[in-house]
Amino acid sequence: MKHTPETVVLLDFGCSVSQKLARGIRDNSIYTMVMPRTVPVDRLLEEAPVGLIICKDAAAAEHPEDLKKFQATNIPVMELVVEDDVNAAVDAAVKFCKESCNCHCIWKLETFIDEAVADIRAQVGDGTVVLGLSGGVDSSVVAALIHKAIGDRLTCVFVNHGLLRKGEPEQVQEIFQRNFKMNLVYVDATDRFLDKLAGVDEPEKKRKIIGKEFIDVFAEAAAKVNAPFLGQGTIYPDILESIPFDGNPAGVIKSHHNVGGLPEDLKFKLVEPVERLFKDEVRKVGKLLGLPSELLDRHPFPGPSLGVRHIGAIKRETLKILREADAIVTEELRAAGWYHKTWQTFAIFVPVKTVGIRNGCRSYDYVIAIRSINSVDAVTAQVVRLPWELLEKMSDRIVHEVEGVNRVVYDITAKPPGTIEWE
Repeated sequence: MKHTPETVVLLDFGCSVSQKLARGIRDNSIYTMVMPRTVPVDRLLEEAPVGLIICKDAAAAEHPEDLKKFQATNIPVMELVVEDDVNAAVDAAVKFCKESCNCHCIWKLETFIDEAVADIRAQVGDGTVVLGLSGGVDSSVVAALIHKAIGDRLTCVFVNHGLLRKGEPEQVQEIFQRNFKMNLVYVDATDRFLDKLAGVDEPEKKRKIIGKEFIDVFAEAAAKVNAPFLGQGTIYPDILESIPFDGNPAGVIKSHHNVGGLPEDLKFKLVEPVERLFKDEVRKVGKLLGLPSELLDRHPFPGPSLGVRHIGAIKRETLKILREADAIVTEELRAAGWYHKTWQTFAIFVPVKTVGIRNGCRSYDYVIAIRSINSVDAVTAQVVRLPWELLEKMSDRIVHEVEGVNRVVYDITAKPPGTIEWE
């Protein structure tokens, strides 16, 4: 979907809540894009906007020359200064869209699906697509969309690197291979990954090993499929965070790695059908496509998976300890009705042994930490005060059911100063 007949562009002149504003306007069925104040007018006009909203915080610097170039387009322009009340700012923006831009509030996600399917068919033609399926929300929704468009000309590659949560490989295969009848190539590379990680305890080195090995495994599998198109789960925040909003490349929040760092000799044309959607919109599209809630509503899971929740060098036996403890945490969280009240809740393996008592005898076993946080964008995070009774239940089950653990602790560190993951 390149643009809709009623696109409004929110021009960021130094606005800390530009994405939130755009989401608020979209909730009123008005398709809204975010662009930096440095965007060339020609590029802006490619989106055929019916209105422009100049958005800035109260303390933001003035940029009169940039303002003039947008006012000269003869497109309705609104200058919006955002103070404390974001909701009031959104209400004013929506009123401008309706009254000054004549927006009819016609943008619906149901319509988006039809447009995306048509776009995929037009782009791919009679070709084939390969997609790296992680089981996460973004890649899963993209898989469902592309499958709806071209059917069995899509092949999904699901790489099990041995660092997934308990039951996850089976669950992903069940959902996509049996429920959606997709072509799914399952690659169990557990030994390959764990052998490469053996003895490595430095966090960043572990991440690099996992990332590189994943790329290599996927590339090998994709080469066998021999598809000219690569499906990608790129979403709108990925793109926005890649734009230097001050006109300086140093202003990029993070690099958008379109093809995940795939080797240059793998020449793919990208198919990115949800690149204009925010995360919650992607979830809604997934529900409309029939993806189950246990997949769409799962807590975020880092790319390196349990690899960044296992402190120190990863061993098969200690990885098993972490996987079992994490499963107990999730089971009890769901049973208590707290799963959807938290953004992420998980277990961490701590390679420290403490003295304890097991079966009436002295034990010397490992520590499991539990972390539960709420966040909106992962930039900051607040600790969740889980009920004491729930924490006691988690702890009791872990120390009695997971061999090798005799102590459970609770992480009460916010972000900042801590990070969400321990590594």
